Amino acid sequence: MLIFMWFAVLEYYLAAMVLAVLIDVVVGEPRGPLLMIHPVVVCGRISSRLFRPGGRGFGVLLWVVSVIPLLVIYYLIPWGLFMVNIVVGIIAYSYVLKLTFSYRLMRDYAKRILRKIELGDLEGARALTQEIVRRNVWELDSEHLVSAVIESMAESFVDGFLSPLFYYALLGLPGALLQRLSNTMDSMVGYRGWPYEDVGWFSAMVDTLMNYIPARLSTPIITMAAALTGLDWRGSFKVALRDHGKVQSVNSGWPMSSFAGALDASLEKIGRYRINGGVRRLDTATLRSSIRLFDASTIVALIMVSALLTIRVILLPFSLWF
Repeated sequence: MLIFMWFAVLEYYLAAMVLAVLIDVVVGEPRGPLLMIHPVVVCGRISSRLFRPGGRGFGVLLWVVSVIPLLVIYYLIPWGLFMVNIVVGIIAYSYVLKLTFSYRLMRDYAKRILRKIELGDLEGARALTQEIVRRNVWELDSEHLVSAVIESMAESFVDGFLSPLFYYALLGLPGALLQRLSNTMDSMVGYRGWPYEDVGWFSAMVDTLMNYIPARLSTPIITMAAALTGLDWRGSFKVALRDHGKVQSVNSGWPMSSFAGALDASLEKIGRYRINGGVRRLDTATLRSSIRLFDASTIVALIMVSALLTIRVILLPFSLWF
């Protein structure tokens, strides 16, 4: 009986994750009315409405009010539908899970930017790149443009894919929602300087803590992906250990330096950092290889998450309520 329960729970979680990934790959991001009720969009709207310059206590309150109610609502909706119809409930659960991560969006951006650069349309490539990075890209040459895209892909692999699914493996849908909403709050208010620093400190701290383990797990994952794609897996691991501290973020340096080492490329944000300096120039071939690495890293991450899910279900076979 226990073995049957174990398989049933594991099958449920794996099926939900596979369906969520399929929705992401085939359908992509929600549009129209569905976009308006996306938890990230709603969280951003709430925090924007409530934001005002204030102290650290207000920062904690802002995070709680913007995150916890949405976490509860988006978790309970699938379970309410599950009580009505099992199939509808699983589909709803999978769809909400998909809203916590994104693979296709970043890949599509990278492919579109690659196409623009290959056609010699640097202005078009800059316009697309500006949509995914904070730095001013309008004076960047093609090499630094490619660097910005690869850096963004590496960061997105952790923030936008690995980390939500890592917490899904540990805590189910609430874990994935918590990670995604925490990351949203960091992007809304987690900045240095007035008027954000005091209010945003808690959001920034929570996001940093939640991504701490996934960021470090990204290095062995990317290293394995590099080996599978014929890239420099030894360099990936070596550069990650050596250069992860070159960026200000305690987390972003791990996937970025892992990508740089695997690609045998130098990633640079002018005036801020240079990872894996002194190696070959970045070009469209490098960007194409980085997309392959991103794809392979996603597959390896899914295998790792499946293994974590299996371990969790073995240890906590009655954790289906997550």
